[in-house]
Amino acid sequence: MLRSEPMTKGLLGLAALLALSGCSAAATVKVTPLRDQSASQIEADRARCNEWAKGTAVVSAGYAACMISAGYEALPGVRSTSQSVRLARAPTTNDPIGILIDFLECDREAQREAEAGLGTVGKAIRDYVGWRANADKRRQFFIDCLKPRGYDIGKS
Repeated sequence: MLRSEPMTKGLLGLAALLALSGCSAAATVKVTPLRDQSASQIEADRARCNEWAKGTAVVSAGYAACMISAGYEALPGVRSTSQSVRLARAPTTNDPIGILIDFLECDREAQREAEAGLGTVGKAIRDYVGWRANADKRRQFFIDCLKPRGYDIGKS
């Protein structure tokens, strides 16, 4: 897929800014080991995933995707849910990218579904006051989108 030059420059700029700022998703995303990982393994996974996530468009979601693929349960780092997510199957090598794509696609679809009847005025009010329209509908749509893709959803 071809991208426009300004978009490419913008994404590269964002990636550079995140790298320079030392943004650490590890400090903001709660994860739970699912495979009796040792303390040293947990630290190694955190460091590896934190570094990998810095190159993604949404650092918190990228970090969560990487940690989930390494055998953890984590909050997905998107606005549609505050429930933890884990793989319902054994992970594969390319899982961090696939998981991140699933999170972002389901989050986008859940937002679109939840805001379907808002209209321009409702969206403007939501943006101005920070109101989350149809949060329960959005959360449920997100979960319903993830489950058939091979995820289990934890408690909030």
